[in-house]
Amino acid sequence: MGLALVVAIAAIGIQVLVRGNVDRRAEDTTYRIYRTLTHGIMMLGVLLMLDGDRITWAHCVTGFLWRTWLGLYVLPCWLTALSPRDLTHA
Repeated sequence: MGLALVVAIAAIGIQVLVRGNVDRRAEDTTYRIYRTLTHGIMMLGVLLMLDGDRITWAHCVTGFLWRTWLGLYVLPCWLTALSPRDLTHA
């Protein structure tokens, strides 16, 4: 529960930090990452079909899903915040 709160606060904080400064480069990079991750999600689905009976998904799938969604939702903000340029002069 504590980790979930930290993740949610970090996601909100990063959006406040970069508010309105997400540029085209961050959007393009995010799109490439999304495309790569969709392939990873498909591979995870195949692994689940092949050997999913060893994992108790009912206990962890909701946590995985919302954290993944939240991480992808704020990805452009993270990329902008981690870019080497100074945001104060944008």
